[in-house]
Amino acid sequence: MLVPAACSLIYGEDDLWVFIISACSTSVTGFILEKLTKTGEKFEEIERKDGFLIASLSWFAAGIFGAIPYMLYGVFSNPIDAFFESVSGFTTTGASVMKDIEIFPHGILFWRNFTQWLGGMGIILLAIAILPRLAVGGMQLMSLEVPGPTTEKLTPKIAETAKKLWVIYLVLSALQVISLFIAGMPIYDSIIHTFSTMSTGGYSDKNLSVGHYGNPLVELVILLFMFIAGANFVLHYWVFKGNFKKLFGDPEFRFYLFLNLGAVLLISLELWMRTHPSPLQALRFASFQVVSMSTTTGFATDNFDLWPSFSKWLLIILMFVGGCAGSTSGAIKNIRIMILFKKGYREIYKLIYPKAVLPIRVGNKVASEDAISSITGFFLLYLFIFLVGTLLVMAGGVPIITAISACAATTGNVGPGLEQVGPALNYSGLPGFSKIVLSLLMLLGRLELFTILVLFVPAFWRK
Repeated sequence: MLVPAACSLIYGEDDLWVFIISACSTSVTGFILEKLTKTGEKFEEIERKDGFLIASLSWFAAGIFGAIPYMLYGVFSNPIDAFFESVSGFTTTGASVMKDIEIFPHGILFWRNFTQWLGGMGIILLAIAILPRLAVGGMQLMSLEVPGPTTEKLTPKIAETAKKLWVIYLVLSALQVISLFIAGMPIYDSIIHTFSTMSTGGYSDKNLSVGHYGNPLVELVILLFMFIAGANFVLHYWVFKGNFKKLFGDPEFRFYLFLNLGAVLLISLELWMRTHPSPLQALRFASFQVVSMSTTTGFATDNFDLWPSFSKWLLIILMFVGGCAGSTSGAIKNIRIMILFKKGYREIYKLIYPKAVLPIRVGNKVASEDAISSITGFFLLYLFIFLVGTLLVMAGGVPIITAISACAATTGNVGPGLEQVGPALNYSGLPGFSKIVLSLLMLLGRLELFTILVLFVPAFWRK
């Protein structure tokens, strides 16, 4: 919170005191909790049940304390909207309830995007990197926070792995800031949009999002870094080490690449034939929006709610797929979709050859039946949560298309949807009850469902 305070100080605006008070209140609360829970016993390994509770409560607390600056400055008149905006930031969803973004001071908008950047690589992962005590149970916590079915250690010590991932994140962020500045974007805007690109969050300090600039070079830089952020950060580590074979040899990355290329081609053709007379313009808008939605970033350069039905709903499908495991993207992830396709093919093949033994391979590795079962369970639970969320949002009086797209966008941590929550509008017009439901969906989606849902199983609380 002192970082946006420095921004307020630089611009000489009246929101400096907001961050000073917020930082003090957060620090005092942390200090009190530290004293209340301190014991004379030696700190030991964090157990699995502890990990679930720490991860869930940390993210919920981040949403609450992150809302303090919004309430103190009067950005919102009620705590529900402030909590929604804060949770949307930390979970990198980018669904906003701010009606006019550009009227607020630099510090407030800096904080808004900074929360996305912190949430992108992970609050807990940052804590593991800098707090020795949490590093004791670091792998347990990291596996609950890093998106995807598996978590790869880059070094024997989990704290070192966390540090390396954050260094990669910092280097890529610095490269994007420089690239955007060279492309013609002001330095403040370059930092703001880097925060929400590398985190695949999608917040902008402009009402028209990236479309405000009308600069193809800026769009190209953001598109490139969105795509990078949607790939597994372990692959980035190997690329930095000079091992490009790891990148193009990774089956999930190839699937991710061809899925995006295929969607760009299909949507470009439809836009060219129906709404955009120039093929280059159709390609420009289609490629940006496909990468934005498939990586769950949510930036917009065109009002895709006005696009033909096929293109709109293909974007909605991409919301469910998301990026790669181990990226900053949300949603189901490409690796899970790949394995589900392979499982479906195996079931069809076994109808012809019932006795055939067909292991499911991902590259050179054979996926265990436990992993396949877990992925199938995750997929079904994801759809169930989405359907229940849609019904609850509709119960608040929200039209069906708005509700469907809003729940798809928040569960997948995407941001914009269709109709009342489309790219030209936002979530401010939804009733309070719907905003609470969508806030919970954002947290569930960011922590991959199980981390929070396990807390509601009675067995979890038994000794």
